[in-house]
Amino acid sequence: MHAIYLVDDDPDIRELLSTYLSGNQLDVTAFGDAEALLASDLASAHCIILDIGLPGMDGLQACRAIRATHDTPILMLTAASDDVDRILGLEIGADDYMGKPFNPRELLARIRALLRRSGSSTSPPPASTGLTLASAAREVRFNGQPIALTGSEYTAFVTLWEHRPGVADRDTLGLALHNRKPGPFDRTVDTTVSRLRAKLSEATGHNCVRTVRGQGYALALPE
Repeated sequence: MHAIYLVDDDPDIRELLSTYLSGNQLDVTAFGDAEALLASDLASAHCIILDIGLPGMDGLQACRAIRATHDTPILMLTAASDDVDRILGLEIGADDYMGKPFNPRELLARIRALLRRSGSSTSPPPASTGLTLASAAREVRFNGQPIALTGSEYTAFVTLWEHRPGVADRDTLGLALHNRKPGPFDRTVDTTVSRLRAKLSEATGHNCVRTVRGQGYALALPE
């Protein structure tokens, strides 16, 4: 399970996000200030969610201190309407940012995207299927043979793989593929998933991507 370190001085936000993220198979450790975070075992964190407006040492200072010794993905939260803090955060090493208020589902999608880009995966492929994910090689394989996928098709597969046996909705896939949610008439996500489904079907002889009406898509691994 991925370890997420959450830093926010608002106890209500800490409780809300801790509960939501923990309910989505993430191991959350929450801190009320940057000093407590920096005194912790940073090497154990797979991703750090860091509020900019902290008492004492602010989030920008904390981000700079973390980057001096660790390359852990950092997502910064800011309530500021000015872009200056956001730009500074990215310049000193943050990987992403979100403005408050935000939808927890989008935060979850962004966390998963950061974990994916950093190569941090704790989910081994099941031994009972011939369809496997080789993260280090960035390959999807069936019975040991790689399936030729484009970069976007591979990203879509990884997103579905991480959500198995559940459903990945279109917003989650859109954020993973294009770092944005698809609009109601934007079919790029569906087109990518359709191409992925066709290639997996050709390689395995099985419909590996199931459409869940009104929800999204789910990976259906061959028996």
